[in-house]
Amino acid sequence: MPATAVLLVLISTVLHAGWNTRLHRSADPETTAALSYLLVGIVLLPAVWFDPPSEVLGWVVASAAAQGVYMALLGTAYRTGSLSVAYPISRGTAPLLVGLGGWLLLDETPTAATATGLVVLVGGLLVLAGLGNQLQERRAVVLAAVTGLCTVAYSLIDARSVDLTGSLGYLSVIMILSSGSVLLGRRPGWARMRFVLGSSAIVGAGQGGAYALVLLAFQQAQAGQVAGLRQISVVLGVLLAREALGPRSLWGSLLVAAGATLVIW
Repeated sequence: MPATAVLLVLISTVLHAGWNTRLHRSADPETTAALSYLLVGIVLLPAVWFDPPSEVLGWVVASAAAQGVYMALLGTAYRTGSLSVAYPISRGTAPLLVGLGGWLLLDETPTAATATGLVVLVGGLLVLAGLGNQLQERRAVVLAAVTGLCTVAYSLIDARSVDLTGSLGYLSVIMILSSGSVLLGRRPGWARMRFVLGSSAIVGAGQGGAYALVLLAFQQAQAGQVAGLRQISVVLGVLLAREALGPRSLWGSLLVAAGATLVIW
């Protein structure tokens, strides 16, 4: 893996862990998440004029629905639980589902590395779920796990769709639709949105920057290598949270990161 690609991925992991930390500290994570998505979608809106995703409108609606559920559940998980519990679980559930899905649904025989990764990943998730249960954060644990399912859903949809249309225009429409549906459902009001506008802009900049760096890294290295190295963000998020939950949160995040890397790589 080229050194430049490694550097791009490492910077993206810092941005990813950083915007999740900022989102968790927001006074209203649900509104902040939706508003950050909306801001990024508006910035990318000119791309829709040049390359509208008219060929994949059905997939646009499906992806927007999955991403709307994702951001609503993630915001609620962050509001009701510790970042050191919710963030690693939300990040680790997706590769677990991908690994198990390939094995159980597609009859793909897992390699030794994949099987080991699944075991380590499950172990890390159980450690974090047990910590969440001890902290009486069961709701946050469940919501964070469901966000992993949403991540798998919209990732599969998007992977199929971007082969048929321009990625930036497609992404813009999805972000505007998904965030708009969350905001319409929550009806936070202009005063509430203005209160979290600064946090939303920072979160949105982190989201967009991390995504752009990953796309650049994909041009220089294999997707599995990039996705595997990105799992470092799980540990960085726990360190940035500074929640003093004891060694279980750090050990759990390390197991999740290591297991997810083995499954994805």
